[in-house]
Parts: sequence; C-alpha cells; structure tokens
Amino acid sequence: MQDLLQRLKETIGQEVVFHAPDELGRASLRQYALAVGDFNPLYSDKKFAQSHGLADVMAPPTLVCDTAQYVDSDMDERGDLLGRGVLREFQGLRAGNEYEFFQPVHPDDVITARWRVKDVYERTGSSGRLAFQVIEVDFYNQREELLTRNTETMFYRLED
Repeated sequence: MQDLLQRLKETIGQEVVFHAPDELGRASLRQYALAVGDFNPLYSDKKFAQSHGLADVMAPPTLVCDTAQYVDSDMDERGDLLGRGVLREFQGLRAGNEYEFFQPVHPDDVITARWRVKDVYERTGSSGRLAFQVIEVDFYNQREELLTRNTETMFYRLED
C-alpha cells in the first residue's frame, strides 16, 4: 500500500522527547541485570564499581534502550508508549538495533530520551515490498550529557 509508505516518509525529521520524572535508582539497575542474567558486580556492588574507577554502580548498557523507565506516561493496550505522537500510529516489526554507548548510566541519572525518525526507505525481497523506518533515540542525563544512542529499524509490509 503506497499510502503507508507515504505516511511513513512524512515522519522523517519528526521528534518526540520524554523527560523522566525521577532518577533511575539502584533497584532498577539491579533488577534489569537480574532479568537479563548479567551478574557483573559493576551493576550491584558500589565498592567494586569504585575500585574500577566509577563513582557508583552503573546500569547494564542497554537498560535505558530496552525499558521505558524514562517515560512519565501510561502505556496502551499494545504495551506501546502514549505520547509518541505519529510514531505510535504504525505497527511494524523490529528489524534490528544498533547501540552506541558514550558513558555509564548511574542510579542518580534522570534520563531524557529524544526519539527522531532519521530515514524511511523501501526494499523488495522474496516476500514482497517492505518499508523500513530508521528511528534514532538519544539518551541524556540531567546534565545533558549523551549517554547512549539506539538506532532502531522497523519494517512494515507493503501491499502491491
């Protein structure tokens, strides 16, 4: 459906910003590490983290990318974030993620996430025509320091 491709292209350049209402907290870091099965003491033992040059424990690298703890709004019946504007309208599937990590995330960080649609393009594969939407999400702390970047690619099946 060409209409879907055109609507996706209209999202290029659109941005949605989320500001966390509070700090991430030590419990969030510990619980995420347990959930993903990563028992690195950098995530739970302050003295160990300090012995490795950190001021405090740090978050497992993908915590801010994989959780919605920075969102001060509800979720809908699909589990999607309310307040995402036009980005919420589309129901695609994740084609992949690219992560860049700039500095550790600490329990006292208050996260701001800036979602931006970078590109939309079309490809034809063995199963037909697909549209791809590239969304870049930058995560900042309360000092506006870039912590992490998640470039997520979504895909949508286009009907001929």
